[in-house]
Amino acid sequence: MQRNILWSGVALLMLTCTCGAHAQSAITGATSPPVPGCETMAIGPVYDASIDANATTACFQMVTPEALASIKLDVNMAGFPQGALHDISLVRVDADGTTHAVASDASTDSYRIVQAMSAPSTRWLLLVGRPAGGATVPFQLQAALSEGSDRFEPNDAFAKATTLQGSQVIAANLDNPGDVDNYLVSFRSDQREAILSLEGPGSISADIVDGANRTGTLGAGRQLRVDTSRPVFVSVRGEQAEANSAYTLRVSDPKANAVVSSYYSNENISHLAPGLIPGVRGAANVAREMQVEVTAFEGDHETRLGAGHRVRIYAHDRAFAGNTGTSWEVGVIDAVTDEHGVARATMSISECRGGVVGPIRVQPRLEHPDVWYITYNPISLVHAVVLGADPDAQIKAIERNQTFQHVCKETVTLERNH
Repeated sequence: MQRNILWSGVALLMLTCTCGAHAQSAITGATSPPVPGCETMAIGPVYDASIDANATTACFQMVTPEALASIKLDVNMAGFPQGALHDISLVRVDADGTTHAVASDASTDSYRIVQAMSAPSTRWLLLVGRPAGGATVPFQLQAALSEGSDRFEPNDAFAKATTLQGSQVIAANLDNPGDVDNYLVSFRSDQREAILSLEGPGSISADIVDGANRTGTLGAGRQLRVDTSRPVFVSVRGEQAEANSAYTLRVSDPKANAVVSSYYSNENISHLAPGLIPGVRGAANVAREMQVEVTAFEGDHETRLGAGHRVRIYAHDRAFAGNTGTSWEVGVIDAVTDEHGVARATMSISECRGGVVGPIRVQPRLEHPDVWYITYNPISLVHAVVLGADPDAQIKAIERNQTFQHVCKETVTLERNH
């Protein structure tokens, strides 16, 4: 939002608005005709305006320009007497003359802002009211446009903060040098803390008020642990930020965890290596490549994370013959969750590094002459973690078999009985 008021010396004659009653029909897709009783103003200049003596309402109208996409309309007002109630409303007038109240601010503040996302060539009314007539009330007024607004707009005003729930990855931008993005994030009743982190230019920071009413400032590239007993308020702003300064605000559950939900290999191998018990089919056979799917959860192990959360997937060879404490990393890859909390990746697997048994002899069918000799690790492990979560949150009972048979080498021979 634009905070600097630049005097233009333009005075507006205020007339009581009768908006809606005089709106006329227009061709669909065209701008509605002017509304009688509302003073016309341009977008961009700063005006000296007023509510006339003994009047209760002032009305202004403006039309957004032609554009290729929707734009954000900011209307900034300053100079109202502190403590005096004034009701500000921003009303859209459609081409057929129908009106829609889109934003409002009824308070006693001296500075006001109302915002809306607007289609091109749209007529807007600004209504400024007070409970009863009295002396003339002067104030300053400016309408401004911003292109490239993110999906969370409009959220510059405290009262219009974007409300969110739980773990979030907020990819947004400050669409003009004075833009402020406000968020109010609520959490599960059993969640005690959250981790906030901010990624973006060094000129961007976030003011925080957490559930314990503690305040702090979060700089770009930093993180902050906050109380979540009540909703957390976050206000992102820039210091001399350029237009369209992109940033990412991450709201994370420190107890989040990830479970490997499926894993397999499409490699051209026999897929005959058994598990720990010879002759008993094991889990997935993998040689040098594994397709992995991971599901990430919040700390209650039930609520799925949303899109944009980073997980890391590991594969390890484990020692055989009881020495389960020894392991060797044979694969690692990072992935990002989708809107369902699911992350998928194709992970490269190295050659076997330990816990190898074999070669064992496997004959697929008694009547078939092909015999495979397989060297492999029968208890290799694949697992995943949510990056940034507390280490102890990753220690969770494995709900499904996450071992795989890491194939080191296979040879095939033809054996015939004579």
